[in-house]
Amino acid sequence: MARQTTERGKEFLSSFEGVVLKAYPDPGTGKAPWTIGVGHTAAAGAPVVVKGMVITHATAMDILSRDLVVFESWLNKLVKVEITQAQFDALASLIFNIGPGNFQKSSVLRLLNKGDKLGAAAAFASWNKAAGKVMSGLVRRRAAERTLFETGYYGSAIAANDDETVGVVMASGSPHPEGVRALQADLISLGLLPVGDDDGDFGRETEAAVRAFQLKHALTVDGRAGPATRSAMAAALKKAAKPIAVAMFPLRDQPLDLPAAA
Repeated sequence: MARQTTERGKEFLSSFEGVVLKAYPDPGTGKAPWTIGVGHTAAAGAPVVVKGMVITHATAMDILSRDLVVFESWLNKLVKVEITQAQFDALASLIFNIGPGNFQKSSVLRLLNKGDKLGAAAAFASWNKAAGKVMSGLVRRRAAERTLFETGYYGSAIAANDDETVGVVMASGSPHPEGVRALQADLISLGLLPVGDDDGDFGRETEAAVRAFQLKHALTVDGRAGPATRSAMAAALKKAAKPIAVAMFPLRDQPLDLPAAA
């Protein structure tokens, strides 16, 4: 019988991909293709994502289930040995992130089909780069996937999600100064913070700058820099021919170099 990703597996995957409940635009155009849920665009099938679209977390998981069918099909076709459900869930997270083409030629699959499950588990770690650069966010994700594959432990990555934007969100008091500093650099480039205010402290001035940007761009004005806000910031920076420090992330295939609980 063909396997499917479990509910725990979907929560595990989405804890790294992020769940966005309000549609956000392509960072390069500020328009289509619009993205919602767990990286869903109209290219993946229904529903068609349009500006202003809002969904619940439950709907995001339903859409993810449909989007996962194609990846699950690839796994069921390519994996030739018996694996546990936890191992399937770990592989589903990997193939969703790196794509079927990369997975098909990966040492993870080659070693697994040779019966070397320990070698396959160790090979997860090789998929830790974006644009040729090792990303600590991908290092953490691969380590969690390897742990799930080897032990069946889904870990603390699964959060108690409710109907709000979740994923990598920076907000007042964020304990990750490296990410906040990059966000502040983008806000300075947009003229919303004074030059020199990139101190890594998400305080009242930074929150006010985020709110000002959200108000100007018809976003939810909550002072929280989540994927939708940063996507709009990326589009604004690109239009102004300004460098982008962090605003573009995390979008599909562009992991943010921050812990997922930022």
